[in-house]
Amino acid sequence: MPSYDATDALDDLFGEEEGYSSGGGAAVVTRTEAILDGPTPASSIDAVLRLADGLPSLDDVRAVDDHDTSELTKTELEQKEQTEAVISTALAAGDAAVWVIAQGLERAAKGRWWRRTHTSLGSYVEAKIGRSAVYGRQLRKNAPLALETAHKTGTVPKPSQVKVTSKTEEQYGREAAVTLYEVVRDVSFELGAHPTADSLMAVHKSLPRQLPEEPEQQREVIVQTTRRTLGLGTETPAFESESNDGALGEIPHGDEEEPAEASETSGDAEDDIEDAEIVPEHLVTLKDALKTLNAVNRAVTKDVFAEAAASPDDAVEYEKVRQAIIAKTTAIRNKALHAPKV
Repeated sequence: MPSYDATDALDDLFGEEEGYSSGGGAAVVTRTEAILDGPTPASSIDAVLRLADGLPSLDDVRAVDDHDTSELTKTELEQKEQTEAVISTALAAGDAAVWVIAQGLERAAKGRWWRRTHTSLGSYVEAKIGRSAVYGRQLRKNAPLALETAHKTGTVPKPSQVKVTSKTEEQYGREAAVTLYEVVRDVSFELGAHPTADSLMAVHKSLPRQLPEEPEQQREVIVQTTRRTLGLGTETPAFESESNDGALGEIPHGDEEEPAEASETSGDAEDDIEDAEIVPEHLVTLKDALKTLNAVNRAVTKDVFAEAAASPDDAVEYEKVRQAIIAKTTAIRNKALHAPKV
């Protein structure tokens, strides 16, 4: 069965130069191809549809009962990995298509191609892509940064993500904005998650007022800030100080000294917080959650992870649980990080 990866998809969508702009009707196709180098719209659509050729045959996928919670077989794991690779590539192709549309709209705006058929560029955009004029302006404005991010990192950012990194570009420059996206992406993957506009904004807001001019030093500052903000820092555990440094839940990293003993004093103090006579229900919920987190933090030590990982028979289940813990604690931390401050 032919393979088709994300690089192939992006090459088909962007071409060797800037890319192409698609539209309905032969006139639009002819006009676009006269301006841009790249594949025809029909061949590009076919390229995306051919991604389905990389999926396992549906007939070969074993039907499983709704209540079956057994481990996936070797065949199922292979089919899952194969399918998820196709899904990721299709998503990347869709994200790329958004920025191809942005390039097309920029050309339509420059040439005022709408001047005989529509009363404004905004109405033309709404008619062509079914989205608001404001959305179209944002795409056109952010397309250069998005395209450079895609070419330098190999990952196509979403409009909501570029809306954030454009703020980084305004404050620190294009290179810092691209680096921010790449670093947040990589650290998010370490946490078993994906980069989001929220995580990008959290790191952006945590950057110092000025970054070093030297690219390597600049990158190092962004890496340190990202790891600290997203929960992979090693300084101070979050929830045990007013800082956002450290990892929620005290998930061990490498050969770090187990900090559970230190948390027993500060944690107990937090456990002993007495509720006032009248405390809002939502605040009680948060205090109860904090008590639970402190109890979990004391129970889940470095030794617990080490002993769980020591059994070869439970390796798959252990890794699944470990990743789930990372995902859950990161989700809680991000909620707290982005909660209103008073």
